[in-house]
Amino acid sequence: MKLKASKLLLIIAFTLFSAQNIKASNPFFDVLGKLCLENKIDLEKIKNFFSDKNINLNEALDPQLYINIFNWRNAPYRLGGKTQKGIDCSNYVFQLNSECQSDYATSYQLAKITNYIDPSELQEGDLVFFNVNGGGISHVGIYLQDGKFTHSSSSNGVIISSMDEPYWSKRFCRAGRITSNK
Repeated sequence: MKLKASKLLLIIAFTLFSAQNIKASNPFFDVLGKLCLENKIDLEKIKNFFSDKNINLNEALDPQLYINIFNWRNAPYRLGGKTQKGIDCSNYVFQLNSECQSDYATSYQLAKITNYIDPSELQEGDLVFFNVNGGGISHVGIYLQDGKFTHSSSSNGVIISSMDEPYWSKRFCRAGRITSNK
């Protein structure tokens, strides 16, 4: 039995469309999904949270970093704080960055243990330093992507901000990368 040419074209078009829309598994989302199950977090909530912040998880590299950021979201700021009840910027960085082995350091001390990198070379997980009180480096965050970074803000607690915002762009001092001594 012969198929009409229009039916045959329709079948071919559908087959091609279906093949183009089948995507290979994304290792980031595979791991993120497993971490969500382990941490009893709804994957869609994480996707929506970062989407609302204009963070493209398709470009992200470290699923655990994003789980941790999600878990700390909206924790209030407290100078010297180390818990969900209140945390300062450098302790927040310590919580998120597994390379840091010390119990506490100021933003300035963190800057001293990083290797300087040009801002154009920023990668996910690098540290970004700011002068917020006029006396040199006094604030730190973790770079994510596309000019976005996460930090504990004295006015808003744990948030994601853009380095392009006038407040942060005027106060940016330097970027640094912690290299493993392993």
